[in-house]
Amino acid sequence: MNPLSFITSPVNDIWRAVAMPLRAIFVVGLCFVINRFTSPWNPWWHWVAFGMGIAVLVAWARAFKTIVLLGVTYYVGRWIWRRYGDEAKSRFDAWMNGASATSAAPKEAKDVLRLMGNDAAVRQAGIVH
Repeated sequence: MNPLSFITSPVNDIWRAVAMPLRAIFVVGLCFVINRFTSPWNPWWHWVAFGMGIAVLVAWARAFKTIVLLGVTYYVGRWIWRRYGDEAKSRFDAWMNGASATSAAPKEAKDVLRLMGNDAAVRQAGIVH
């Protein structure tokens, strides 16, 4: 099993969605020519076309799933960045550099309210930013 399949699988899915129709045209065309030369009174090439058509649809479905998953990942990441942004990045960087967990904890009630994003409660309490 490939340990990098999580990374390479989306690329492979997109590649198969592009390459499979071309592969199907080649295989079905070759089978059609073989069928016409060997037994023109008994056509069997359409069964190959049917099977290759199913393979093309499966490749397209996997590529669609990959594109939707990448799109959802992009929009969730963008939403998280807009919601938490630079403050979360600086706290994460401080945590990764070995700063203590208590240093990032709020010390006063106004910090708690500010972290919650409740500006109305801060104004009502008479705390000025």
